[in-house]
Amino acid sequence: MNHGVDPAGSRRTERKLRVARRIILGSMLFILLILVGMPLTELRLGTDKVTLWRTVLAEAVAVPLGVALMAMFRDRMDGRRDPRPWLYWGSVAMAAVAAAALQVPVSGMFFLGAWWAVGVFVASRRRGAAVSALLLALPWALIPFSPLDIQFIPFLLAWVFSIGWALLLSAGSLASLWLWDVTNDAVKGQRARAQLAVTEERLRFARDMHDLLGHSLSALAVKAELASRLVDRAPARAAAEMEEVHELARKALQQVRTAVSGYREVDLAEEVASVGAVLAANGTAVSVTGLEGLSLPPDRESLAAWVVREGVTNVLRHSDATACEIAFTRAKDTAMGRALVVEVSNDGARDGGERGSSSGSGLAGLSERVSLGGGSLSAVRTKGGGFLLRAVLPL
Repeated sequence: MNHGVDPAGSRRTERKLRVARRIILGSMLFILLILVGMPLTELRLGTDKVTLWRTVLAEAVAVPLGVALMAMFRDRMDGRRDPRPWLYWGSVAMAAVAAAALQVPVSGMFFLGAWWAVGVFVASRRRGAAVSALLLALPWALIPFSPLDIQFIPFLLAWVFSIGWALLLSAGSLASLWLWDVTNDAVKGQRARAQLAVTEERLRFARDMHDLLGHSLSALAVKAELASRLVDRAPARAAAEMEEVHELARKALQQVRTAVSGYREVDLAEEVASVGAVLAANGTAVSVTGLEGLSLPPDRESLAAWVVREGVTNVLRHSDATACEIAFTRAKDTAMGRALVVEVSNDGARDGGERGSSSGSGLAGLSERVSLGGGSLSAVRTKGGGFLLRAVLPL
């Protein structure tokens, strides 16, 4: 069975990641509202104390500044540690112009603090330290441009308070970035685990095929070479050798067929562990019941393993399941006597899903295999949008 990475699971994970991204970017709109709203607070002082054109200038600069800040934050979420220079330094220049246009020193301080709470995380630490020092000194440099009377002690207290305000906002930005990085790393880890599970399954299949055919093909090569040398010297013996070549080829072909069809003797517990690892890597919780202490004849164990394989394949390909249950139950008084009931269920079947993919594979092929083994197979939807695959295998 080919345990590919589930496209539905990947889409579900990508959808969750997009939602998380939008939520984090949405939380940053609070900073944007502060930048846009800060110039408007000066209008409450009255036109006799403020110059209208400076307020309009500050507002006109605040809007593109907020957009630039959001763009840099988005780039940081995308993994860009070094922002585009023109965008970064342009936003620094716009922040300085807007702060200079604001006529109330406290407004300018809080405006710069709002920019710093985001801007400090989108660039390198060295650049952030240099810009932080610039922004700390800028309010003192803008004192001559304020039309209001400035007193040192109140101004100093406001300056200190604005620093605390900026640190409080930056804590929220830092927490958002940290949560995003953790979520993104977790998704990448999940993808890596899923890919590892696929690789391990391919290696296992390659190893099994080598074990099955290695000896047979080597013997075929030796027998064929011997027969070719004996054709002229001992035709009877050459014919006997070719007969053995034919028999070896027939056995090798049968081995390939049994390996591909799933009838080769396998360890059921190993198969359950294998598919469980693939489901877990895909983000689907797995529970297994009835396997411990279960002893079956080799042919029944192999058939049960195939039911589990195909059932899990349908969970991966045709569902958005968050949970999958694999159950093994011994049944009595059935039409076929003692039997093993194998059930694979999930909680998120998609419309149109859970169908056989092609002739000889999927549920149609599984039903045929179970019937050849004397059993029966059923596949039904369950309440709550789930799906149940149930096989009854006679013992």
